[in-house]
Amino acid sequence: MVFGLLPIGCQALTMTSQTLTITNGDAAAVVNLVGLALVGLRFGEHEVIPETDLGPKVFAGTLLTPWPNRVEGGSYVFQGQRYQLEVRDGKGNALHGMVDENLAEVLDAKTGYAKLQTEVLPTAGYPWQLRVEAEFDLTSSTLTISYKITNLSELPAPVGIGSHPYFPYTDGTTIEINAKTAAIHGQNMIPIGKQPASELGLGPGRKALVSDLKLDTQFSELADPVVSITNERFGYEVWQQDANWLMVYNTQVFPWATGTGNAIAIEPQTCPADAFNTGEDLRVIASGESTSMRWGVRLRG
Repeated sequence: MVFGLLPIGCQALTMTSQTLTITNGDAAAVVNLVGLALVGLRFGEHEVIPETDLGPKVFAGTLLTPWPNRVEGGSYVFQGQRYQLEVRDGKGNALHGMVDENLAEVLDAKTGYAKLQTEVLPTAGYPWQLRVEAEFDLTSSTLTISYKITNLSELPAPVGIGSHPYFPYTDGTTIEINAKTAAIHGQNMIPIGKQPASELGLGPGRKALVSDLKLDTQFSELADPVVSITNERFGYEVWQQDANWLMVYNTQVFPWATGTGNAIAIEPQTCPADAFNTGEDLRVIASGESTSMRWGVRLRG
């Protein structure tokens, strides 16, 4: 399915069977109700995320939970019990959680704001029930997205959260990744070590042309903003809160509505890849309790 952003000056909200468009003045954000996903963003004349083809499975903008990134082999042990998740990344791992195909319910929607909700239902591989909420707050120059995960089960649940937005880039687009450390990944994309981000020509104070990079890399030791992007006509920043990990991936074959083209995924995450096995920054939430994270995009003046 292909959608378009509302023209400037149209009504504050519009919805199709799959998307919700939020507007505030001349700013507009498009949310795919499937996966609670950010799939379009414009601040006035500055199009940060263009029209996206919703057909191909690329996790465009998707909320990633109860785990972001990968679980090695789809297998993990939690509180003495081994579980097996669906393997679906083509490398033998579980990938990006369990809500990417969920159709969310719109709980509230008004000028510059929307709140969506869905649930993770128990399966053999993940026998917990979660309430998943996402809030989108839009101003003329910022978008803030907040996620809240609540454990509806009787027993403690392991949880991680992330997001998977894609942004376009051209030959002249530069990026600064405000991270000191980059992962070294094995052939199955599970981290096997660390290196200074500077060894990739990245890190605080270092700008690189996105077109010169080939990234599918996890970063840590982050500072605000985690990423700064400068295009030929404007710049913007991506920030995150209560989330200490970042995955960055670029491709030349992203399915924009106008055809395949360049895109970079900037993925804030609360835990690293394979946290269900390593336990690193994995959140364990008791029955009835919640955990959360926030991230957003802001125009740079």
